[in-house]
Amino acid sequence: MIHTLTTARRRFYFDEPIVRAKISRIRFPKTCPVCGGPTSKTARISTNPGKKVWLRPGWDPTFSPMGKNQLANAETKSFLVDVCEDHSVTDNAEMRMRGLSSFIAALVAAVSIFVLLFTGADYWAGRPVSPWVYSYLLVLVLSMLFVYVAFRPSALETSFRIIGFDFELQHVWLSMSNPTYRETFVNENPIAAELVSWIVKV
Repeated sequence: MIHTLTTARRRFYFDEPIVRAKISRIRFPKTCPVCGGPTSKTARISTNPGKKVWLRPGWDPTFSPMGKNQLANAETKSFLVDVCEDHSVTDNAEMRMRGLSSFIAALVAAVSIFVLLFTGADYWAGRPVSPWVYSYLLVLVLSMLFVYVAFRPSALETSFRIIGFDFELQHVWLSMSNPTYRETFVNENPIAAELVSWIVKV
């Protein structure tokens, strides 16, 4: 959770420290950031809107009040992180699932208009609601559940997040919820990484 201090400097404070690391020298530990177990795969953590949108605009230190990102190139940054078998995430599979759920949700939303029209007609005509409307409601609930599951953050997304970049694109701010992994990361990057408790948004 982030606490905001409304001052001229606009500092964003964090309940737990985040990591400030030099992009060109990052070395990721050979332990899983979720469970701390031994790693056997790699997963891509990216800020590219075409892949994974983990960089939230409200958290982006480069996001201006005019709604423009002052560091557009930062949106394409990504990192390969070592993970265990259980917490491996595949970009293509997740994006296909999310794309399919979005398509289904849009289709169901379009059908909802006709369902409301037919239901309203039955109501004003004094007829009982058609049985197929109840079947549609079941489809609606299932589609909403599918969208929720598809877009729910994975364990890796929750445990390891990109907060933003500095203005020279030399350093990245990373949020790691596993304190042991965070400590290991800093220890294995003694020159390139440090813990910070706040960032400045201008």
